[in-house]
Amino acid sequence: MKKVSIIVPIYNAGSKLKKCVKSLINQTYSNLEIILVNDGSVDQSRSICEKFVAKDPRIKLINKENEGSIATRQRGIDLATGEYIMFVDADDWVHPTITERLIKSITDEQDIVVCNSYRVLSERALLKQKNESHYFKQYHSIQGDDIRVKIVEAFFHGHPFPATLYAKLFKRELIQNSGRYVKRLNFLGDDLYLNLEVLLKAKSMVIIDEPLYYYRVGGNTSRYMPYHFYDITEGYKIQKEVIEAYYPDYRDKHLGGISIMLLNSFKTSLQNICASPLSGQEIKKVIEQYCNHPCIVEALKHSDVKKFFPQEYLSLIQEHNVDELYQLGLSQYQFFKKRQRKLALLSKVL
Repeated sequence: MKKVSIIVPIYNAGSKLKKCVKSLINQTYSNLEIILVNDGSVDQSRSICEKFVAKDPRIKLINKENEGSIATRQRGIDLATGEYIMFVDADDWVHPTITERLIKSITDEQDIVVCNSYRVLSERALLKQKNESHYFKQYHSIQGDDIRVKIVEAFFHGHPFPATLYAKLFKRELIQNSGRYVKRLNFLGDDLYLNLEVLLKAKSMVIIDEPLYYYRVGGNTSRYMPYHFYDITEGYKIQKEVIEAYYPDYRDKHLGGISIMLLNSFKTSLQNICASPLSGQEIKKVIEQYCNHPCIVEALKHSDVKKFFPQEYLSLIQEHNVDELYQLGLSQYQFFKKRQRKLALLSKVL
């Protein structure tokens, strides 16, 4: 009976944490260790965890200073003793059979097992949306080079194979021997780039369409993230390195894909900087620096971006029109703030 280590990074999860941990201790598969890593929460998260620890010997609690999600997840990975690892976000929850279903899907020591998930809006999941990606319909078992062709290449073009760490079961040694890409990031995209590295190494994987994970919608879209722009440009560099090392024959095609994704993320960086405490003039100076960044300049030169974006948007960046770019970021920031308020209200009603 294979042992599974379930890692839950926690930061100010509040009352949502209770539903998460209850869903783990109520699993039909019992050979588990549940590793709760408290990243310096200042709410009641620690006390909630301590109550669960007192009730279930399978639960381990690590309390540490706030370091962010990458270091917090890594702390759990370092302590894991199971043959397989599963990640669960502290504000989400899982179906009672998720561990059992994923383990039973392992027929030949597969490196990764992936299940489908629901995006949910409220505690009772009255509104839920299944991931309809064709990957869940088209594939079941994928081996070797097919993983790199059918799965990894999709990452360069924004295709909908889940780039998240949740709703997956990983061989422990595969995860523990990875992490060189995420070490270059501060926060954004840590799940994408750990997935990318792991999938490049994986020899086999299984995909099941059954949705067994409940992902709670309504994160901190409007919260200011100081390292957002750094992380999107560093991510572009990582993807470029992977393309040149693993896909030299399709270099131009994939560089086009990551150039489009970078310039899409550029809009989010504009939105993000408008959420900062900086003044309007200070924000415009930062936007000027964004426009001058070598990765942005390089992405703008790829012919595929001209086919994908309106020329008006590209010209704003090329001509360093910081006034218009500031207005674009501000309008997006205000839109997402309104959207979050609506989602928060709706989740309370349902």
